[in-house]
Amino acid sequence: MFRTTAGGDCLTTVPTCTTKFMALQLSEIQEKLQNQSKKRQITKATSHQNRIKFHVECELQPMSMAVTTDFLKWVDTLIPRDKATIFKNLFRFPIKTTEVTGIIFDKLSRIFDGRNPAYNYQFTKREYLDDWEWYRQEHLDEPNVWQTQGWEHFKTDINSVLIVDLPEYQYSTMPEPYFYWLSIERVINYEMSNNMTGQMSWIIFRLSDERIAVFDDEYYRVFPKLKDDLLLSVPDVEIRHEIGYCPARFFWDAPLKIDDPDIKNSPLTKVLAELDWLLFFHISKKHLDMYGSYPIYSGYAQECGFNNDTSGEYCDGGFLKDRNGHFIWSLVGNCLMKCPKCGERRIAGAGSFIEIPTPRKDEPDMRNPVQITTIDRQSLDYNVSEEERKREEIIDSVCGTNTELINDMAVNDKQVTASFESQNTVLNRIKKGFENAQAWVTETICRLRYGTSFISTNINLGTDFYSLTAETLRKQYADAKSNGSSEGELDAINKQIIDTEFRNNPTELQRMIILQDLEPYDNYSRTEVLDLYSRGLIDETNLIIKLNFIAFIKRFEREYMNIIDFGINESYETKINFINQIFKNYADERRSERSDIGTDA
Repeated sequence: MFRTTAGGDCLTTVPTCTTKFMALQLSEIQEKLQNQSKKRQITKATSHQNRIKFHVECELQPMSMAVTTDFLKWVDTLIPRDKATIFKNLFRFPIKTTEVTGIIFDKLSRIFDGRNPAYNYQFTKREYLDDWEWYRQEHLDEPNVWQTQGWEHFKTDINSVLIVDLPEYQYSTMPEPYFYWLSIERVINYEMSNNMTGQMSWIIFRLSDERIAVFDDEYYRVFPKLKDDLLLSVPDVEIRHEIGYCPARFFWDAPLKIDDPDIKNSPLTKVLAELDWLLFFHISKKHLDMYGSYPIYSGYAQECGFNNDTSGEYCDGGFLKDRNGHFIWSLVGNCLMKCPKCGERRIAGAGSFIEIPTPRKDEPDMRNPVQITTIDRQSLDYNVSEEERKREEIIDSVCGTNTELINDMAVNDKQVTASFESQNTVLNRIKKGFENAQAWVTETICRLRYGTSFISTNINLGTDFYSLTAETLRKQYADAKSNGSSEGELDAINKQIIDTEFRNNPTELQRMIILQDLEPYDNYSRTEVLDLYSRGLIDETNLIIKLNFIAFIKRFEREYMNIIDFGINESYETKINFINQIFKNYADERRSERSDIGTDA
């Protein structure tokens, strides 16, 4: 049996089991399999991820009882036993903090919404570039796979490993490599060759309960697993690659600590303790809400003394018990049977009733016979505001200053700029991690598929992530205009407004950009251009176009076609110049028809 692999500009065929030298000998593999030198790091990484998943994954049932148990044990150390019992009764999945982390990751996902992304791939031959564009979209589902699977692993599997693999059998003329995220729990052992990038020298992991994969800088190998993790001497699969490095690396390249590079730094890592506290306060507030909703009534102990000698029934706190001391269940109303003597004198509805000993006859008592104890409003308001404060603090800590609040508040330019830069710093740091991972996958797959015909790749997800709303940008535009900013600065803000407003509608965005290039004096209002014309600062033709701009656009599209489709085979400059000339013709017609140039058609 033979398999084909890429080598240079052509494809070379190599037998699967003719190699005399192996990057890792079988004895070395067996020793590394038994030694498991990275077991402690893998355990730490798994525990780290489980804590993150606890606050991120929206589950109806707990995914990890160990993390849930640890959280509830921590609660036991904070509050008395009876309160802890109520806390556990109130604890339910999905937990509140999944809502907060959902908001956090929604904000961070703006890295895929950059205004100016760039993907550059270089090959020695044009046909390879065309093939790669087809292959990455049709076979690898790029770039969508990074926004879906990649983002999910970023959220909950930050310590996962990226694997670039080859199919066991090749049926086409070119290799068909693919990639996937390997959960850290499936890794048995590995060795890093570069702590900064997460690149590995070799990795051993479980493909299934019966098979173990060993990837190094020369081979893909899969061994059947025997008892006690022993391997057969001959692999089931052995494919030699020529990329010069192990096709495995940690997905995320930012370590939590420099001296412990195996544990990766998730955006949530630094706020895990605060998320625990937020969940604690939220559930505690639920307990407080119940206390506020069901007041405590107190009154003198009621001496009932009801006792039925015939049936043996007697009163206990307003309810009947039988002679064996068991409460009697009433079939009418499906509830406990009330005492016929004092049962109706208890409170009606929800609440608790505490009995106070009746004062002795020689003790004067001025208290009301029945009192209601309620929680003060200040305590209720404090818990509501404190939970909200902690929630916003966590979001701001991870995402940067909350630009949504900035958008709704009257703030100065410095505050807006600081908020914008704060979030952009966070987003740029995260998008850099995705760019590095995506570039590594691209380079590895292209080396496997095209050999030395692949030269390099450069991936940039963009540098502007729509951190500010269109409304905030309009306020900035108005301020810049009133402060006498230059036309260039106003144009830049105006373009940013258009990009932000129509970023999810490419067709309308394209139309608005064309309109911006066609409209004369687009940074001036109708009143302003009339004033400039009265002072002889602008010509009459452009004034007519400005005042009748929308009418001219509609007429042009009636007579020709949609401005987006018009001139599609011409250069953009030629297209704009032609439409401008048509508008000038319309203006000449309007000038000859009407003497009042300040009136719209």
